[in-house]
Amino acid sequence: MSLESYLTGLMSNKIWKIKESAPIEFFNKLGQYPRSILQLLWNREITDEKKINSFLNPSLKDLHDPLLMKNMKESAGRIVQAIKNNEKLAVYGDYDTDGICSCVILTKAFERFGFENYDIFIPNRFKGGYGLTNERVQQIADLGVKLLITFDCGVTDIEETEFAKSLGMEVLIFDHHMPHEKMPDTLIVDAQQLGDEYPFKYLAATGLAYKTVQVLADLMDFHFKPSLEKQVLELVAIATIADQVPMVDENRVLVKHGLEQLRNTNNIGLKALLSAAGIADVKKYDSYHGGFVIAPRLNAVGRVRHKTPEGRYDSTDYSFELLTTDNENEAKMWAKKINELNIERMKQGQKVYAEIQEKITNQGGPEKIIFMGGNNWSNGIVGIIAGKLKDEWHRPVFLYSQDENISIGSSRSIPSFNLVEVLDRGKDLLVEAGGHKLSAGFTIKNENLEKFHQFLLKEGEKLNDEDLTPVLDIEVVLEPEDISPSFWALFNRMEPFGKNNPEPVFLMKNLNIFSLRTVGNGSKHIKMVVEKNKKSFDVISFNSAEKLSYLKPGMKIDLVFALKENEWQGRTYLDLELVDIKQV
Repeated sequence: MSLESYLTGLMSNKIWKIKESAPIEFFNKLGQYPRSILQLLWNREITDEKKINSFLNPSLKDLHDPLLMKNMKESAGRIVQAIKNNEKLAVYGDYDTDGICSCVILTKAFERFGFENYDIFIPNRFKGGYGLTNERVQQIADLGVKLLITFDCGVTDIEETEFAKSLGMEVLIFDHHMPHEKMPDTLIVDAQQLGDEYPFKYLAATGLAYKTVQVLADLMDFHFKPSLEKQVLELVAIATIADQVPMVDENRVLVKHGLEQLRNTNNIGLKALLSAAGIADVKKYDSYHGGFVIAPRLNAVGRVRHKTPEGRYDSTDYSFELLTTDNENEAKMWAKKINELNIERMKQGQKVYAEIQEKITNQGGPEKIIFMGGNNWSNGIVGIIAGKLKDEWHRPVFLYSQDENISIGSSRSIPSFNLVEVLDRGKDLLVEAGGHKLSAGFTIKNENLEKFHQFLLKEGEKLNDEDLTPVLDIEVVLEPEDISPSFWALFNRMEPFGKNNPEPVFLMKNLNIFSLRTVGNGSKHIKMVVEKNKKSFDVISFNSAEKLSYLKPGMKIDLVFALKENEWQGRTYLDLELVDIKQV
């Protein structure tokens, strides 16, 4: 197959796009690997023996020297000076999993160093939002703080940094976001800034916190550095998955080993959360558990309005308290509260989603750009719903939470619609906006909402039918005999999956449906046995019983699927998880 192949699925109406085959020379050169595994590696531009070995065997020894980061030595040295002189310092983070876990990592390090003269500040999404504000800076200064350290924010906070300095504080900024051309006038550790020669530019904030703690331990001559690194590694893994940074290079190493550490975590709060989420007994944690079970619960605290706890830290949240407690009863209490907030977050999301779908139905289908809002929609959940709608309708989505005079919104987009460029063209109608090509936020005066809607509709005229047709990328066409023990062993070593290393989606053609039945609560799911070449496979399809009601035993199908290893009553099974299907 020399060109990408295109087919159309019946279940999703997506265009099936099969990746171009690697050249025959590549297969011949590396014949010790199964051909299907080599195709997956080729798709990821991993094309020589050294890169393959590094990819399949991620090692902590492959991590880069943190002192290669611009300003790391000076910044870490200033923190050590503050510790040794017992100066009052504050760590200021963010309300998402990455920001919270960064603060937890610093807290764990300070505790191990025997340093107590510090405060942790995690902002409230609903009271000032992301990043430093002058009001918060003043509150921190009033506590007698001499050194203000930011993690997961700060690189764009020029005015707030100057205000902090005017109040007599020094400011150190540790961030991983792309800086603007003009940056705060202070020491900044950010691998994406100009002049930084660090080999990897895409660490999450927790990865940066981990690196910082490594340097602090060295400068402190801390003899228990290995145990400290191990103590926080699972937090790095969870937050790196949650922040959706590229799952390559150092991130892949940190997540791989962090997920292994999670199975035996000593973090009492994390143990309580795993139990509350029903995954305490999982034998092998993967990106799904980090990104879709643990992180949403930690994030829920910042997405749903609630009273912040009183206590040692001036402004924190339940997730931070959970991950730093040493008391089992307290951990269970925080885990219960967090689980309740996550349930509330899901309820709010379901209500908003249903409301939007009703509006779309009433108007005869979606516009080329979905633009909707409501005064009872929380700005903590509109981003999640925008992403869900974008995936469902394959078009740009702008949702907003409307207050008395101002609306705060989130947008999600498709590759052919660059949010950064569009928001820049519409900036005169906005109070502020920022983000990335496919994900952004905006603030707008209510009086400009309809004007902005019309502006977006005009922008949407540039989108054609092809832009709005979803594409399903298929990595490899498999035959039954390709799924061998050697293939499966190597396939498992391709984890953890994530951005730039997506979970592979396969195609198997001309399968026979041997049997099928509905399963699960309400019989919403489909369980099939399919066969080809005298080999059979179990297929599971979730929430699709109605859509797939036309399927019958004896039918011939082409099946697009992901490979899943499942446990049941102590035994391990391989399932094909249905992604799309086409009747032959």
